[in-house]
Amino acid sequence: MSHRLARVLSIRRVLEEIAKLDFERKNAVVRQMEMSAERQREMALAARADALRTLSEGEIAGRGAWRMRIADAELLARRASGLRALAEAGLPEVGAAREEMMERRTDRLQVESLLASAARAEEKEETRREQNRIDDWFQSRSFSKDRD
Repeated sequence: MSHRLARVLSIRRVLEEIAKLDFERKNAVVRQMEMSAERQREMALAARADALRTLSEGEIAGRGAWRMRIADAELLARRASGLRALAEAGLPEVGAAREEMMERRTDRLQVESLLASAARAEEKEETRREQNRIDDWFQSRSFSKDRD
């Protein structure tokens, strides 16, 4: 029986590891999108600041350039917004993957508990058998001395 439980335990460990890897992968994708959104937002702010600096310098050649920089800033802000939306859309998948991982962990822990319980029961049974053998041996010695 313990051999079967040990096999089930190894399967549960593999399933837990797969669920953990899936959770980590999905979580990493969402975190990457969040970091990319933040970088896009920072770049948009830098582009706006650059456009305002160009406009404040008052150069005639720079008047068209500031509009391009503002347009770039708007594109970067839209990208940041899109990436944030994608990251938020991925959060339910991350939550579901985390729940799956936790369920797999619970399954594994239950099987480990069963295996430990079976090992304790087997050890207790072996101790009982050993004690019976010792009792029988002493009883047979006592019986043989009484006959002599």
